Amino acid sequence: MPEVNVTIEWPDKQKDSIYSPSTVLLQYIKSGDSLSIQDFDERISQALQLASQRVYERYGFECTSAMGELARLKARIATINDKNQLIKVL
Repeated sequence: MPEVNVTIEWPDKQKDSIYSPSTVLLQYIKSGDSLSIQDFDERISQALQLASQRVYERYGFECTSAMGELARLKARIATINDKNQLIKVL
C-alpha cells in the first residue's frame, strides 16, 4: 500500500506531519485546504479509519500507526478552545 505524509499548519502556526498508510487520506484533505477544527476533525477521523480498514482488508489486521496518529491528532484538537480556527493543509 502506498503511504502518504501530509503537512498541516495548526492555528498557532506550528507545522505537523500526518501519516497515513493509504492514499485515501488525499480524498479527504488536500494541499491548499483551510479547514475549521471541527471539519478537520471529522475528515481526518474518516480518512484514517478508512485507511486502517484498507490495511485490515489486505493484511488481516488494522493499522496501529493510523490509529495512533488519529489519537495524537484528536488529543491536539482537544486543546484548542475556538473550534472556528483554521487548520491549513500545506
